[in-house]
Amino acid sequence: QRLGLATYLEEQLNPESLDDLANDLIARHQTLYQMDASVLVEQEPADATIELIGSTFMRAIYSKRQLYEAMVEFWSDHFNIYLRKEQVMPLAKIVDDRDVIRPYALTNFRDLLGASAKSPAMLLYLDNISNEKSHPNENYARELLELHTLGVDGGYSQQDVQAVARILTGWTVAKRGRLRGQFIFDEDRHDFGEKRVLGQTFPAGRGEAEVAELLDLLANHPATANFLATKLVRRFVADEPPADLISQVAEAYLQSGGEIKPMLRTIFLSDEFATAPVKLKRPHTYMVSVLRALQVDFRLGRGRALADWMQLLGQPLFHWPPPDGYPDVSGAWAANLLPRWNFALALLHNELPGATVPLDEALAHAVVYVAG
Repeated sequence: QRLGLATYLEEQLNPESLDDLANDLIARHQTLYQMDASVLVEQEPADATIELIGSTFMRAIYSKRQLYEAMVEFWSDHFNIYLRKEQVMPLAKIVDDRDVIRPYALTNFRDLLGASAKSPAMLLYLDNISNEKSHPNENYARELLELHTLGVDGGYSQQDVQAVARILTGWTVAKRGRLRGQFIFDEDRHDFGEKRVLGQTFPAGRGEAEVAELLDLLANHPATANFLATKLVRRFVADEPPADLISQVAEAYLQSGGEIKPMLRTIFLSDEFATAPVKLKRPHTYMVSVLRALQVDFRLGRGRALADWMQLLGQPLFHWPPPDGYPDVSGAWAANLLPRWNFALALLHNELPGATVPLDEALAHAVVYVAG
């Protein structure tokens, strides 16, 4: 109210300019996030799960950088990684969250896509560690086209999937040595032959360079612009995203060379956003908004209760097995409302372990507001 929508939006689009003490304190209390990947792989996966989920909740609840945290959640779904796919996945996902999702959440999509393509967690999750010239594995190649860039109707063929898989051969994770747990390009496993993707020829004899060229091709494609625009408008505006707004957001993407901020600016300053219909919150958004609205004091390290509630509500963080991320439409959540009501009752009775709910203070503010 004080700044006005446009000014507030610019402030949120530049989170580094915000003094965010709570977020800084949360970051300081993280142990595994500070470790090099080669050291991190020696740690206990269960500890990584606790730290990853706990810090994600705490940042979402207490950080002043709310749009940034919302985009961290959005991209975590877009580049979904299931924690239980491999025993070491929680450790790898900490690296993914730290080095992929959070640094690029509000920057350029091509940079984010490139970081994800070198994420050990992503390569493990989508089996590209098994992708070699003698036995190409198409799993990551298919999801790269269908879920990360072009979309299922993006105009690619099975031949394109096969060619992309060949381009990604040797794109793997070190199993031993000083680079253990980190991305490496294994030339011995790479197919150096000629490939053709979306009508573009990739000449023979090249290695890592052709992956960069592939990602450029995909990131700059109009189908990618439309796919990302549709997902963003669905997330922030309506389950049935308005076609005109999708076109505007896609154009903002293409005109800016894939910058994320112009897309968000287009959405949040649009008439469609201002007049959007009511949209049922996903469980994570519901819990975070309730805890923020009530200014709940939640002790660091006591996030187990929140994780248990998220299980009941149906959206335990980073536990969606398919690569498409948690659903983003009301129909996926509307049949499971009873746990939300029970969560609200638990808060009203101060029965959330580790949390202090200042109900008397909230009631006093409400009385003053009504009296005023």
